[in-house]
Amino acid sequence: MQKKTIIQIILLSFLILVTFLTLNIFYREDQIKENTDNKILLNEKINNEGENLIKDISYSSINTKGDMYKITAEYGKQSLENPDLMYLTNVKSSIILKNKSNINLTSKFAYFNTKTFETTFLDNIQVKRNDEVLTGNKLYLVLDLDENELESLNKEQNLLRISEDVIFKKPGYNLKADVIEIDLISKNLKIYMNNKLNKVIGSSTVK
Repeated sequence: MQKKTIIQIILLSFLILVTFLTLNIFYREDQIKENTDNKILLNEKINNEGENLIKDISYSSINTKGDMYKITAEYGKQSLENPDLMYLTNVKSSIILKNKSNINLTSKFAYFNTKTFETTFLDNIQVKRNDEVLTGNKLYLVLDLDENELESLNKEQNLLRISEDVIFKKPGYNLKADVIEIDLISKNLKIYMNNKLNKVIGSSTVK
């Protein structure tokens, strides 16, 4: 009888120990999960409030000639120094020209002025117009500016300028240059090197 009682006490103690360990493990897992969820929520709050990130940005403008400029981005952040300046990420843009072929642009980043619509695209830039494709790492775009801005700042307008590792592709040939410009009024291309002693490199893709 005494032996049976000892066995019962041992089994009961073991059961209590197992129950305690089980509850403790589940409690710790729930606590860890709760802490992880809190960290995720905190990071989201910092990204969306602390850094003033805005999701799914879209702007559009029509000039006096009826041409439309549209720009969208996955994320944007307003500059603290200049409230008119936005820093954009994963950017898509279109220049919808009246009675002319549209120009479509994409880039990883961009600086965008919400007042003048001047845009500097940066990193992994691609420009498409009909069967022409331009790639590079920096692109400056400016549309119509008012007379005060033109006179006081001596700025260009209605210009698309792509630079840094520029490649121009069209069926039949490729070109490599330092800079390619598109006049948005005449729609003409200007291709050149920064150093006049260097030449634009062209190659045929026809076999």
